[in-house]
Amino acid sequence: MNELDLQGGYLINFLCSRPDGLGYKEVTANTVSSDFVIEEDLHAFLADTAFNQVNYRKLLRNKFGNNEKALFAELIPFLLERVKSSANMALFFNANKNFTFHGLTFTLFAPSGSELKGDVDFNENIFSVVQELPYKYKENDKNLFSFRPDLSFFLNGFFLGYSELKSNWNNQDARKSGRSKVTNDYRCAVEAYLKIANGNDVSQTIRRNFLRIFDKAIHITTTDINNTFVLRSTTSLFDEIKAAADNHFDYEQYQRAILKVFKSYPLRNPKGSQTERFEEVFRALYSKRMMEKEILYYNFLERELVVLAKGHTKEYKHNDGRLISPRPKQKFGTDKISDKIREFIEHEKEPDYFIKKLEAELRAKGVSEPKIQELVAKRLKYQNNKNVYSLLLQYAAGFGKSNIIGWSALQLKDMRDDHGKFIYDKIMIVVDRLQLRDQLDTMLHNMNIQKGMFIEAYDKATFRKALNSSERIVVVNIQKFATVTSKDNSTTNQFLDEEAIARLAAMRVCFIIDEVHRSN
Repeated sequence: MNELDLQGGYLINFLCSRPDGLGYKEVTANTVSSDFVIEEDLHAFLADTAFNQVNYRKLLRNKFGNNEKALFAELIPFLLERVKSSANMALFFNANKNFTFHGLTFTLFAPSGSELKGDVDFNENIFSVVQELPYKYKENDKNLFSFRPDLSFFLNGFFLGYSELKSNWNNQDARKSGRSKVTNDYRCAVEAYLKIANGNDVSQTIRRNFLRIFDKAIHITTTDINNTFVLRSTTSLFDEIKAAADNHFDYEQYQRAILKVFKSYPLRNPKGSQTERFEEVFRALYSKRMMEKEILYYNFLERELVVLAKGHTKEYKHNDGRLISPRPKQKFGTDKISDKIREFIEHEKEPDYFIKKLEAELRAKGVSEPKIQELVAKRLKYQNNKNVYSLLLQYAAGFGKSNIIGWSALQLKDMRDDHGKFIYDKIMIVVDRLQLRDQLDTMLHNMNIQKGMFIEAYDKATFRKALNSSERIVVVNIQKFATVTSKDNSTTNQFLDEEAIARLAAMRVCFIIDEVHRSN
C-alpha cells in the first residue's frame, strides 16, 4: 500500500466512514485557521449542544449584539491563551472542561458516563481529522518555518496532535523514516525559533506561539501500518537541540535522545494481519474513549509537595511542574488492566466463563484435547478468581509502577455499570511502608485536578473516616495498624473492628495492593 492510498483511501475510511471505525469527521485544510482552530467545529459545539445553547444565545445577544464574528474574534484568543499556559492539550481540556466567559459558563469537553444521561453529552463532542494541513510561522510577513503533517487531529475545534504516515512501498518505514521526519521537522522549527528568540524570550511567549503544534500535542505518532511509534513530549528534545546549537550543531546526543522518547507501541495481537495490528494501535491511541482517557487520567504535572507543620496536610512548594504522561508500554499495561477488570465485571455471573475461554484459546492454538483437559484440571486447583477476582501485576524496577497504580485507581474509580452507577464504592490502595505511601500520596496529589478525590488513612480514626467519607480512593499503610482484626476489640489500633467490617461488608471494594509479595 503506497502512502497516498494509505492516507486518502484506507486510513480516512477507517477514521471517518466505516461503521466500525473511529467516528471522526473529515475537515478540509482550508477551513482551519492559522492558529490551528476549526472555528466551525467550535461554533457547532457551543451553539448547537443542549448544555451550551442557552448560555451561547444569551452571550451572543447580550454581549455581542448577535454578531458571531465579533464573539469568536474575542473568544478564540481567550481560549488560546489558556492553551499556551497549559503543558499540553490534554491538560488544557481537563482544566477547561467548563470555562467562564463574560460571566457565563460553557462546556468545552463533555466527559462520558453521566449517571443521568450516560454518554449522551459525550457523543456531542466533535472529533475531526484534517489531511495535509500546512503549518506556517511568520514574523514581519517573512515565513520562518513551515511543514505539512499528514494527519492532524482536533477536538471541538482545537488541535490535539498529528501523525506522519510512511509506506514500505516507497522503501520507507516508521522506525527510521517516520521518526526522522518528525524529529527533523521539530529540529528545524527549534533552530528557527532560537534565531529569533536569541536569548530574549525569557517569558517563553515566542516559544509557546512558534512551537505550539509540537510542544502542546498530546502525542505525535508515525506509522507504516506494520509499526507505530509514539512521541509523548518534546521537552527533552528541545533541550538537546539547544545544546547542539550551542556546540557547533553536533546532533549526536539529539539522535540518542530520539531513541529514548520516540517508542514503538506494543500489540496485544502481534500475529494479526497488517491492518488488524494497525487498527489495534490506532484505536488505542486515537479512539474517542482513549482520547478521553488522555484528558481525564493520563497527563498531569509532577510538582514537589511539602507537609505543613503539625499535621498531615500537604501543599505545593511551587507551581512549576514536569509533565508526566505514560510511555507506550505503561499506557498499554494500564489499558489492559482496565479492560481485564471490565471483563471480570461483565462475566461475574458466569462461573465457567474463564475456563471456557481458556479451552477455546488452547483449541485455537491446536492443543490436543487430552492436554487441554490436563491444563484445565491444573487451573481448577487454584482458588484465584473463583470467589474473588484478582490480577497479579508484575513490573521491573524503574518501570513506573506507582504511576500505573495511580492511573488504574482513577479509571476504576470512574468505572460505571450499564445503568450509569459506579461499580466500586471504594478503591483501597494498600501499601506496607511509609515511603511507598508518601510516594503514592504525592502522585495522587499531582493527579488530583478535582479536589477531594482521595483521602489518606494513617491511623484507625482516619481509616474509619475514609470508610464513611465521599472520597472514593483511600491510601492506607497497613504497617500503621497493630492487627487486622480483634475478636474482643481490645487492640486499640486494630485495622478492622466490628464497625469497619460491617461498613466494608456493605460495599464493593477494589483493593490495589502494592508490593503484595511483602504483604501478609
